[in-house]
Amino acid sequence: MTGWITAALALALCGTAFADDDEGRAKLIGNWQSASDTGAAWSLQNDGDSIRITHTEGGRKIAEFACNTLGKECAIKESGRDIKVSLWYNGPKLVEMEVHGSDVLKRRFSVAADGDTLDLEVIPISPNRKAETLHLKRINVSASRQ
Repeated sequence: MTGWITAALALALCGTAFADDDEGRAKLIGNWQSASDTGAAWSLQNDGDSIRITHTEGGRKIAEFACNTLGKECAIKESGRDIKVSLWYNGPKLVEMEVHGSDVLKRRFSVAADGDTLDLEVIPISPNRKAETLHLKRINVSASRQ
């Protein structure tokens, strides 16, 4: 009988962990603006089975693409360059792997506990450079258009 209780408890805990991941993933969806002078902005939107990502800097579109979150490679253009991108979730974090020739860059998007700050980790894999974390604030699109 204890085996059944242990199994039921394990399933309940797994369900709670998946629910937490789903809630964290849903918080990523929105429009985010950097507080720095770069004017960097990121938009993450659900697009069916994919995530649509738009990245702008100083009002200039750097990249816009939709890719599934199963890690399948997508071919995109970023600033006129051909790049291969893969997206997947690691718990509540959205991970993006970007490959351009021998350059490999990893980004991890996660929402801070306050729910209105996006932590964007930029991790150069090759060539090996210093990683950085950017903090962006959630913006209300309808309010910014008035």
